[in-house]
Parts: sequence; C-alpha cells; structure tokens
Amino acid sequence: MANTVIQLKFSNITPTPTTLNVAEPAYSYTSNTLFIGSPAGTGSIAIGGKFYLDQQQDIYNTANAAFTAANTGASSIGAFNQANAAFIAANSAGAYANSAFLAANIADNKAVTSGSYANGAFAAANAAQTTATSAGVYANGAFATANNEAGVNLTQNNSITAAFAAANAAIATDLTQNNSITAAFTAANAAQVTATSAGVYANGAFVAANTAQNSATAAFIRANNSISANAGGTITGSLVVTGNLTVQGNTTFVDTEILSVEDSLIKLANNNTSDTLDIGFYGQYNSTGTKYAGLARNAASDNFFLFKGLTADPAGNTLATGSVTAANAATLIANVSAYSITIGGQNIQTYTDNAYNTANAAFAKANTEDAINTTQNNSITAAFSAANTAQVTATSAGVYANGAFVAANTAQVTATSAGVYANGAFAAANTAQVTATSAGIYANGAFAAANAATATDTTQNNSIAAAFTAANSAGVYANGAFAAANTDFTGVTITAANYGTASAVASFRVEANGRISSANNTAIAIDTSAITSGTLGVARGGTGAGSFTTNGVLLGQGTSALTTASSSTEGHVLTINASGVPTFAHLQGGTF
Repeated sequence: MANTVIQLKFSNITPTPTTLNVAEPAYSYTSNTLFIGSPAGTGSIAIGGKFYLDQQQDIYNTANAAFTAANTGASSIGAFNQANAAFIAANSAGAYANSAFLAANIADNKAVTSGSYANGAFAAANAAQTTATSAGVYANGAFATANNEAGVNLTQNNSITAAFAAANAAIATDLTQNNSITAAFTAANAAQVTATSAGVYANGAFVAANTAQNSATAAFIRANNSISANAGGTITGSLVVTGNLTVQGNTTFVDTEILSVEDSLIKLANNNTSDTLDIGFYGQYNSTGTKYAGLARNAASDNFFLFKGLTADPAGNTLATGSVTAANAATLIANVSAYSITIGGQNIQTYTDNAYNTANAAFAKANTEDAINTTQNNSITAAFSAANTAQVTATSAGVYANGAFVAANTAQVTATSAGVYANGAFAAANTAQVTATSAGIYANGAFAAANAATATDTTQNNSIAAAFTAANSAGVYANGAFAAANTDFTGVTITAANYGTASAVASFRVEANGRISSANNTAIAIDTSAITSGTLGVARGGTGAGSFTTNGVLLGQGTSALTTASSSTEGHVLTINASGVPTFAHLQGGTF
C-alpha cells in the first residue's frame, strides 16, 4: 500500500505536553519522545520516540559488541577451544564411563571368579587343616611310642624323623596355603572395592550422559523451533503476544476455523485516498463452479452492492467490470427502514407522496362538495335523459326519413313510368298517320296525363323535402342535446378563480364523457430530471455553476457561484490556512 503523510501535534520547545485529548498523539523534538493522551484526557503518556529508539540502539550496539567480542579474536578462539575441549572431555568422560562400566563388569566377573577360587582355597585349607591335625596325631602317637620303647631302634628313629619331617612339611604346606587363601581373599576384596568404585563412576557418567543427551535434545528442539530475524520461520506451538503486533507485508493469511475479534467496528481500505477501491467483504462458495458473494461499496457508483454469482475473484479489491448488474444482485431478507427507496431509477417516495396528497385532496374534496356533486349528478342525469330522448327522437326521425326516401323512390318510378307512356304516346302521335283527329285526341290525353304525373312528382318532392327538413331538424336537436350533455356547465358549481399560480398548477377533473366537473390546483413538484437547460442560481438553492473540477471539494462563496478545492497529491487532506480558507495540504496537528 502507498504511504500517506499524516503530521501530528508537535513541539520544538516543550519536552512534555501538559494535556492531550483522549488518544491524541503528539511528538516533542526537545525530548525526542512520542506521547498519547491519557484515557481521561487530562494528561499525556510517553509511548516511544527517538529517545527510546536511541536507547534500544545503544543496547543493540552493546549486545552486538559483546557478541562480536565473544566471537572474534583470541578470546573467541580460546572460548571456542574451551568449548571444543569441554565437548571432547565430555565425550572422553563418556568413553571413560563406558570403559569403566566394561571394566566394572570385567572386575565383577573376576571378583566372582576370585570368590570361587577363594572358596575353593578355603575348602582346601580346611581339608589341609584336617590332614595336618591327623598327621600331628600320628606324629604325637609315634613320638610317644618312640619315647616309651625300652630299646631304641635306629630304624624306628629314622621312621620317626621321617614322619616328623613329613609333619613339618605338611604344616609348612598348610601355612603356604593359608597365605595364598588370605592373599586371594584380600585380592577379592580389593577387586570388589574397585568394582564398586567403577560402578559409582559408571553410574555418574551414565547420569551425566543422560543429562547431556536431554540438554542436547532440548537444544535441538529449540534450534529447530526458532525464528530467524532475517529468514523467518515457523512456530509449531501456540503464540501469545501481549503487546501490539504489526504486519508490514502485502498479504496476511489467517488459516483458522474460528476468528474472534474484540473490535466492534472493522476499518477497511485504510489508504484508499483516491477512492478507486471497492470496500466490503465477500466469500467463496460452489454452485456449478466456484462463485463469490458479498457486500461491497462500488467506488464507481458510490452505492453498496449485495452481490452473488460472481465468477471473477475480486481479490484485487475491485469488482470486475460489468459485475454490478441486476443479474448478480443478491436478495436481502430483512425489515427495511430507509430515507429513500429507488426502483428502476425512480424514487418511489415522490410517487408515494403525490398519491398520498392526491388521495387526501380527493377525500377532502369529496367530503366538502357533496351538494355540488348532488347538483352535478342531477344535471348529468337530466342531460342523460335528454340525450336518450333526443336519441329516440332522432331514431324516429330516421325512420320517417327512410319512409320518405322509399316514397320518393316510388314516386320516381311512377314518374319514370309516366314518362315512358308519354314517350309512347308521342311516338304514336308521330307515327299514327291514319287520322289527325285520333292522333290529336291521343296526344292531348297523353299531355294531360303527363301534366298530372308532373303534379304528382311535385307533391312527392315537397313531401321528401319536408321529411328531409324534419330529419335535419331532429338531427340538429339530437346534436344539440348531445353537445349540451357533454359540454353544458349548467348545475355545476365551480368557484371562479385563477387556479394556476407561480407555485401551483391548475387541476381539472374531466369525466368519461369529456365534461369538466371540478377545478382546483396542485403545488408544483417538478423532478430534477425534467430540468434540461440553464443553471440554478445560489439564491434558489443551486450551485450557480455548470461544471466543477474533477475530484474537487465544493466551497461556498456567499451569493456567488460555488468553487472547488482540489489536489492530486497523495496524503493531502482538507485543512484551514491562516486566512481561514480551506485548502488541501498534509495534515499538521499543531504545536503545544
């Protein structure tokens, strides 16, 4: 994300601000300390700054120097050598312990063997003691016998001497055996002591070796579970952070089943200063393929869009072009309370208000004009009756006219027949060459008959003309009655007034037959979409301008046209300069 410049309240003189608002930040360049307002808004709390960074740097430098000193030079080599020597000594101790353990086992075996020899020697000593005792008894008996014999027999003395020598030799042998037994017993005891000591050393070495093994295992586990400050790492156990945690990467993955957040308001799109990102939340689901649904404010339209069925993942913080359509609109099931509702581009509040006002006006009109309505209804009824009567009269006149037309046709036929006869008679008169008298008589008769036929035609023509006149008169009456029924205002009471004003439009009620039965006016309510030309002035609630700078903020100018303040510098906010004029600049918190 791009960086946004935000300047805090600061001071080049005061080391500590006396008071700050709750959670208000401030920085002192005198003490190089960052402060934040106390919870009560009556003091300030130091939370960081260059002073603490320098302090941490000093600690870091000291620690690094100590680390460098420990790892470089003769001391480092000596420590390394000592560590290696200690490691070798530990290994040697383990080897010695193993050797001692083996020696102890061998000594124990030898001690057991020595014990067996000692026991055998002890048994042999006991047997020798018995033999020596027996020899002594024999020697004493022989000595007594020799002393008690009257005559000394040299042979016997020799035997006695030999027996004495054998006895002494037996005694000497017994002493040697006793010394050997004692030495074996002493050696066995010494071996036992050595074996015991070796066992103690072996046990100590075994315990030390186990301790070293446990320490090495713990160090191995700790080393594998460490996080490198430069390369990162993985924590396999639980991690509790008691302070603030700042993640400065571009992507944060939270692969958990339950996400518990204490904040009740979650801030999104922190650096969306140019308003190019769509703001909201969405999720993934599967419906004949991967789909996405959610709620987002569309930056292009400044409207919130509840969507479903999107096939393009809006991971780039913007909905794909063409996604905001009726086909992708999701259904919200809820109780709705709104300031305005637009359906199909039309604000139904306007239509609802008009219908409500019209219904109320009609209701009031109906309640206040019952008498007028009664008179109008009576007039309409009378006019309807007159129209019906005129219709009957017109129908009767039409019947008479039809009869007259038939009679006229009949008279025409008669006249035509008479003409035929007259023509025949004239032809007979012209062709009759027999006698002039007869021809004259016939000619006169034919002439008289022709005159009579002419008189009849005149009478018939007069009757047709009269019937036609009567039909015309009936039609005139019928038309007059019809016109009166449709246009007559007789019996309708309408107050004389100018119903159209500067703030109202005249409204007339026209019945189904075209008759105006009432007149009133309605307040003018022109939708802004009907205004297609001109600029609405400030005095009438308009802007006084036909266009504004893109991404500009409107500024009032009294009675003059509105102007705009704009900036293309990232991080700028609207501030007030020393002259009290709003202008875009980086936010400066002021001084203390």
